[in-house]
Amino acid sequence: MYLKIKRRQFGHLVIASAATTMLVNLVKNKTLAQEAARSLVGVRMPASQNKQNAKISTDVENTSPAFTLVSLDLTTGSEKLSTDIPTSIVDNQTTKIEAAKRAFYTESSRITGFTSLPDATMAMVTVETTQKGNHSKLIFTDSKSKKAKAKKISGFKNGNHTIEGVLGTKDNKIIGIASANNGVPPFYLVMIDPKNGKVTSGDELKLPELPRNARFSNLALSPDGKFYATILTSEGRTTLVQLDPNKTSLLTGKLLITTVAGLTYNRKYLSSDILSLTFSPSGQLIALANLNNESKNSVFAVDIKTGNMTLLSKVSVAKIAFTP
Repeated sequence: MYLKIKRRQFGHLVIASAATTMLVNLVKNKTLAQEAARSLVGVRMPASQNKQNAKISTDVENTSPAFTLVSLDLTTGSEKLSTDIPTSIVDNQTTKIEAAKRAFYTESSRITGFTSLPDATMAMVTVETTQKGNHSKLIFTDSKSKKAKAKKISGFKNGNHTIEGVLGTKDNKIIGIASANNGVPPFYLVMIDPKNGKVTSGDELKLPELPRNARFSNLALSPDGKFYATILTSEGRTTLVQLDPNKTSLLTGKLLITTVAGLTYNRKYLSSDILSLTFSPSGQLIALANLNNESKNSVFAVDIKTGNMTLLSKVSVAKIAFTP
């Protein structure tokens, strides 16, 4: 009887151990599945961009540029899937914008912002510069469609202001970084209505006034609800900053901009701004940068406490974001 009891106890222990192992693996696999479900996506202008635009339309104000969405491997930089999105006509053609003819200009088409929204939509902003002025457009796409929905962005304080960055919030709102001087200071924060592309003040989110002599860019939203961004000062140092929705100025009632750390790589402070900033599903801060004018941009993991950047991979995209 004693031996039988011992065997039963051993059997129960084996079963319990196996069940525990299965449970741990189930939780682990579920976590990995959740991580995999939100992949890193990059965006870039296609190499044939200029030819495509010339063939399709000369109406820059009402036409969004073609672009390519790329699903990336975070650690190797390999492209798992790429999708070419053709040009499209904006759905608010009658909206008047604040563009004004420029005496001096360099014709260009830039991707200035890229973000994800909770409804599984990716949103990006492009800025086209022509003799007729600057044209900012808000473009939506998703993984199920190869077509984009585009809107002209309007409502700026003055003519030829541009949107130089965007961030989707958890309640499907879009925060924009606006520039009064084609991507150089001064900058100011705005809200962009996803329904009509209209720019409004950020009073509802208590968005702060920005430093007038510094480049403010690369807004990112952490899983705990805090905003992060970079500031490039006139002294030539790039700093990671935080905007905590729970910390406001007693004087203005708006969010405080708190310095986190100077960004460094190989023990040297960055003297140029990064290109993009986003959080992984696990809360790791990821940056896209090109520190040495290389043919490809680099993906870095950023230590949010120290600002130290660790190289992960090389990629051929202009902006990055994780899918919702």
